[in-house]
Amino acid sequence: DVQYVDIDYMNRQMDFTLSDKFAGLPALVDDIKKEGMRFVIILDPGISGNESVYASFDRGVQDDVFIKRPNSNEIIYTKVWPFLPNVEINESLPLHTQIKLYGAHTAFPDFLRNSTINWWKREILDYYKILKFDGLWIDMNEPAALVNGALDGCRNDILNSPPYMPALGYRSEGLSFKTPCMEGQQYLSDGTPVRHFDVHSLYGWSQTKPTLDGLQSATKERGFVLTRSTYPSSGRWAGHWLGDNSAAWDQIWKSVIDHKGNKQTKKNPTACNVELFFLSVGLGFGTNQPSLTQVSSFFFFQRQDPVSWNSTFEDISRHVLNIRYKLLPYLYTLMYEAHAHGSTVTRPLLNEFVQERDTWDVYQQFLWGPALLITPVLYKGDVTVRAYIPNTRWYDYHTEQDIGFRGQYRVLDAPLDHINLHIRGGYILPWQTPSTTTFHSRKNPMGLTVALGDNSMAEGKLYWDDGVRIGTY
Repeated sequence: DVQYVDIDYMNRQMDFTLSDKFAGLPALVDDIKKEGMRFVIILDPGISGNESVYASFDRGVQDDVFIKRPNSNEIIYTKVWPFLPNVEINESLPLHTQIKLYGAHTAFPDFLRNSTINWWKREILDYYKILKFDGLWIDMNEPAALVNGALDGCRNDILNSPPYMPALGYRSEGLSFKTPCMEGQQYLSDGTPVRHFDVHSLYGWSQTKPTLDGLQSATKERGFVLTRSTYPSSGRWAGHWLGDNSAAWDQIWKSVIDHKGNKQTKKNPTACNVELFFLSVGLGFGTNQPSLTQVSSFFFFQRQDPVSWNSTFEDISRHVLNIRYKLLPYLYTLMYEAHAHGSTVTRPLLNEFVQERDTWDVYQQFLWGPALLITPVLYKGDVTVRAYIPNTRWYDYHTEQDIGFRGQYRVLDAPLDHINLHIRGGYILPWQTPSTTTFHSRKNPMGLTVALGDNSMAEGKLYWDDGVRIGTY
């Protein structure tokens, strides 16, 4: 459905450029879009300042968009991913060593400023003329750097190493650990000067709306923005990506907790990387790959990095993803409710059953809206799961049979190729016959699963539009 591309497509990891190695990318994007697929590119906020000619940086300097030292015209430079021009890089060295030796001076835009917002949107519009992307994935926007503070050091010890340090990261490194200096000067939209120290946690938040505005101006469609750094209310403009994860079992259940928790602060959608970044795993009894694919299929956003597996894993993935695609009308309706009315898409059991004390401590199960209960396998080697079944009528999704118990913990069978799903009595789930993409699925017949409650009644909602137009409700 969607192909993502990381910073490799750029020329030396510089935003709004295209590497010669990816010269055929625009044509590839055009081809996959003809098949009803979408394309998402990554952008980092850090802009290289070492080029003799780099239009994005030059226009940024002209528009005064970069974070500077207080009461001066001196840009605070750090290092992120861009490399210096005209240097031969020793690729056998560790990546962070390469950055230290060959990394370019990088400036961070101040997205709180009106001039920066206009500049960023213009850069997105100009780049769309080269590459017809459908969504934007913004990364490194905590803001994150690969060196501490600034290349020539930070100059305010009180701000960068305050008397009290949060118990996060490396206390000895100070607040400027892998991020720009805290004394950096930023400006609110009304021109009020503020220190980076005071608005650091708003950096990713401040980038999301300009990114969405630029995307929608370019594509003339609804679009999709995915951000690594968020703040309460970020979900109004962007989804939240949890960052690079490893192939470890604890990463699976932690992602369930993060996924539900972000919904309570209005960060819809939320995602982890479904495929691993740092460790390799095999497929067999005790592997986490099928379980990770199964549970992530019920996150709003599910990203599967292309990896070759065997036919068993392919069959497991195909089965659970077909369930996801079948239920997209229900998920789409939940997303509409979240966007229009502020409800949640995925939610903990206590949101629906707060009177049941047992639900307060359930963090390894979750709901889609009020009506679909998901109980995944989250521990190595497990072929059963201990599930809490709230005190109402429930039907097994796979068999459509009343399970016959409620208001209690039960041990449920959970073989490798099965994820436990239950439909709440009294609700109606809209569905659609799945296809290979959402574009083709939308052309298929729709139906309703009616799960009667104890009173032999059921109700539900369906919101449906063309999926792309802006402001359809």
